[in-house]
Amino acid sequence: MGFEEPYVFDPSLEAILKEIFVIEDKYIDVNVPTFIVSPRMLLEPIDLKEGFRRVADKFKERGYLPFLRKTKDGRLVVRVFQRRAVKRRGPLLNIALFVATLGTIFLDGYIRCSSPILRSLMPNASVLQQAAVFTACLMAIFLLHEMGHKVTAMKKNIDASLPYFIPAPPGFGGTFGAVITQREPPTNRDDLFDLGFSGPFVGFIVTVVVAALGLYMSFVVPIEFVMRWSQYVRFIPVPLLIRILANLIKPRPPGYVLLMHPVAFAAWVGALVTFLNLLPTWQLDGGHMARAMFGERGHKISSMIGVVILFVTGFIVMALFVLIMMFMSGPHGGPLDDVSPLSRSRKLVLYPLSIAALVLCAVFMFPF
Repeated sequence: MGFEEPYVFDPSLEAILKEIFVIEDKYIDVNVPTFIVSPRMLLEPIDLKEGFRRVADKFKERGYLPFLRKTKDGRLVVRVFQRRAVKRRGPLLNIALFVATLGTIFLDGYIRCSSPILRSLMPNASVLQQAAVFTACLMAIFLLHEMGHKVTAMKKNIDASLPYFIPAPPGFGGTFGAVITQREPPTNRDDLFDLGFSGPFVGFIVTVVVAALGLYMSFVVPIEFVMRWSQYVRFIPVPLLIRILANLIKPRPPGYVLLMHPVAFAAWVGALVTFLNLLPTWQLDGGHMARAMFGERGHKISSMIGVVILFVTGFIVMALFVLIMMFMSGPHGGPLDDVSPLSRSRKLVLYPLSIAALVLCAVFMFPF
């Protein structure tokens, strides 16, 4: 997050601060207008979190971002930066990448659905139709994940882009996922948590639905059948979520194994993406939640734990990438209001749910 030169004291902005705070002192600190404040006693009951949100919304309307922090001696400090002017692009690139990713996912699905072993099990099925179902299911996981972020950003008045989808060659599911760029910090820890939680939560729900459909379309076959087609069979580590659903939807008698339909593989990709995004590290979705939960110092510790998990589960390249990016990008900036605590419901309900989803979706690339 970068900022242009900060403003010189503006009486209209000070007036906004005075609606909620008493300004005890003001000065320029390394070209940054800085206010020492304390909450104003108001006739209308209002807590610090909601009061600062009102201030932040009014500042953003005028092109400024106020950052609320607490000093070591317990005083409240508001530092004000001017928002950097961002060149707005049209949605053409987003649409082009979306269409390209649809094409690469469909190509990946077509190749998978053209497998001789699948054709032998579904001789009358249309390969094009099967590939289309695969494309719809996998795209639904990624699209709704990103839309969870986008809708939350819009609801919380956070300036964020449309999703940028990343096409990939066949073999990777046809996509490397999608990203949304965030142009400004969330207002407080609740908003930061919600921004991180919303995408994986929606993606997890869609993954469960796709997994149920994909497993229903899958096949329980004798082990001898698999050995006969061994050159076309690829064994992959299955997360706990799919194991549980498979036992419910496609129970296997002794001597039989489950051959996953490509739609079930789409669910596997969704579980993998959910697992990686929920890791409490760096700028991943789980990293945003950890920053909201534990603060700046706790986020540094949780980030290292996340890197260790990546190494242990076999994602060596991603672990190294995250480690390098952590040192290059510096600490997580946090929300505008880093003083107001995270709500109890998020601490006691939503964060444990996210950890449960992480465990259910964990993929171990190393055999144990």
